[in-house]
Amino acid sequence: MFDRFGNPLWDLIGLIDAIEFALQPPRPRRINPKYAWFYTAEWRRAERDAEDDLKAGRYEDFADVDALIAVLKQNDPTARLDQADRLAMALRRFRRRR
Repeated sequence: MFDRFGNPLWDLIGLIDAIEFALQPPRPRRINPKYAWFYTAEWRRAERDAEDDLKAGRYEDFADVDALIAVLKQNDPTARLDQADRLAMALRRFRRRR
C-alpha cells in the first residue's frame, strides 16, 4: 500500500482521504468581473484564431516600434493619433524593460 506512515491504519486513512478529495466535484471558478471579458466566447475564439495565426506564421516582424505604428495608422486611417502614440510609448517602455 502506501507505507507512508509506517502504520497500515494511517496509510488506509490517507488513501481514503486522497480518494475522497479526488472524487469531489470541481469548485466553480470565481471570475473577477473586471476581467470577465476575457472569458467570453467571442474573446476566446479570437485568442484561438491569434494562436493559429502565430503557429501558421501569419504575422509580421517590425524593425522598431515606429514601423509598427506606421502600419497601424496605414491600416486604420480613422484611428486617433493619440491612441497610436500612447501605444507607441507603452511599447517603448516595454522594450526598455526587457
